[in-house]
Amino acid sequence: MITVASILCILLALAGLPLFLVIGSSALLGYLGSGQSLELFFASNFRPVSTNPVFLAIPLFTLAGYLMAESRAPERMVRLSRAAVGWMPGGLAIVALIACAGFTAFTGASGVTIVALGGLLMPTLIKDGYPRKFSLGLLTTGGSRGLLFPPSLPLIIYAMVAGLAMEGVQQMDADTDDDQTAIEESAASQPSSNAAQDELDDELDDILAEEEGGNNPNGDEAELSDDELDAMLASMDEDGKKGVASGDKVAKRDVPVAAPRAPPAHISVDRLFVAGALPGTLAIMLVALYSIWFGVKRKVPRTTFRWGELGRSFIGGLWEIPIPLIIIVGIYGGFFTAIDGAAIVAAYVFIVEVLIYRDIRWRQLPRIFRESMVLVGGILLIMMSALALTNYFIDREVPQRIFAMVKESISSPITFLIVLNVFLLVVGTLMDIFSAILVVVPMITPIAMKYGIDPVHLGIIFLTNLEMGFSTPPVGMNLFVGSLAFKRPVVELYRAAIPYLGLSFIALMLITYWPDLSLWLVRVTGVQ
Repeated sequence: MITVASILCILLALAGLPLFLVIGSSALLGYLGSGQSLELFFASNFRPVSTNPVFLAIPLFTLAGYLMAESRAPERMVRLSRAAVGWMPGGLAIVALIACAGFTAFTGASGVTIVALGGLLMPTLIKDGYPRKFSLGLLTTGGSRGLLFPPSLPLIIYAMVAGLAMEGVQQMDADTDDDQTAIEESAASQPSSNAAQDELDDELDDILAEEEGGNNPNGDEAELSDDELDAMLASMDEDGKKGVASGDKVAKRDVPVAAPRAPPAHISVDRLFVAGALPGTLAIMLVALYSIWFGVKRKVPRTTFRWGELGRSFIGGLWEIPIPLIIIVGIYGGFFTAIDGAAIVAAYVFIVEVLIYRDIRWRQLPRIFRESMVLVGGILLIMMSALALTNYFIDREVPQRIFAMVKESISSPITFLIVLNVFLLVVGTLMDIFSAILVVVPMITPIAMKYGIDPVHLGIIFLTNLEMGFSTPPVGMNLFVGSLAFKRPVVELYRAAIPYLGLSFIALMLITYWPDLSLWLVRVTGVQ
């Protein structure tokens, strides 16, 4: 029956069954096939949802992103950036890059960034003298920039999923170590117990020999009454017990104590937000330098710097400028956590866009709330199904078995990271970011930990790969979104994305094989 249900589930998945149903059905079949109670399935969902505060941050940051997308915030952002850096070579391209990164950081959806900002920036870039191919590549690949910056929703979800996977594996390792220690202590104490018993037997033999007269100096038979013999044996028995107990203590002292375990790797939303700052900046700087070089080579016209325009655009976006600063200063400075920041940012954006700028009318709010929560509901459905499947995998020791197979062919962490990058690039082209995190992270996190890779560093590698995978031919999702948004053949976008993919590859290699790029700022700030 289970086999038939599994085949049916695969066929329905190929026919387009929603992902959360595929994952949830797989978890159910796993629990049923192993003879476990379905109560474990529902318990594996209830506990994380009811106790993990990260679930509060997801709807709050999503709502803030939707409010900004529905307002005129993107236009004000572009105007301010253009007034500030438009005079530089490649200035408008840098403006587009920064705008896309900032918008993606808040929405967490690269496709939304292409649709929301593409119609605004594409005509402007072409009008200012940038070739169509350059502009298409910049905006299409720029849609995935910003995933490493707070308040990135993918970073939040990764922290939660990876944390649960680590918790399960660490608990399993601790139980295994406890069992092994108990066995070793029992084995070590056994010889001392036998020695004490042997000593007791020798004393009893001596007493019996004396009773038979063998040790009587007068040669007479030693007659002992039954009461005297019982008392003597009881005394010996008590001494024997003390000897055994003493021997056990000595044996336990002689058993070498295992070296203390290294403290378990720690991952949190705050640590990931801090860790993504330098790698994200590096990736954007590489594209910015390329834009400057391109602007100089092609002699793209620049805008004239005007203090008046800078002042007017600054005043126009005065209330929105503090939004990223609230998160950066608050979290990096240790004033509040990412969960607190989500509530503060959501409330602030609501006040600014609805009450101050009045870009959003009150009658629009029900629609915006509904659309944002539909997205959140979809994410939570996939997440809860994935958590149930993750718990089943951990219970059946699937990560350990995969690691055992991988270790047979891969012994070096460097080789493992090479294989991991190739695998994640393929995943990024085939799956949306939330599905990739929920399905793949629980499987690779325990394996990466066995190779000594910090889970925070792994998270930055993971999201950098997904950024790149979204724009990688032939099936990168952003390529098809860009094709629809800009009404150009997808093959044209393939060619336009190649230079930017090369820059992303350089950033990926530096991020992967230079761990301090991700972890140095975490250590310096001491954020937990």
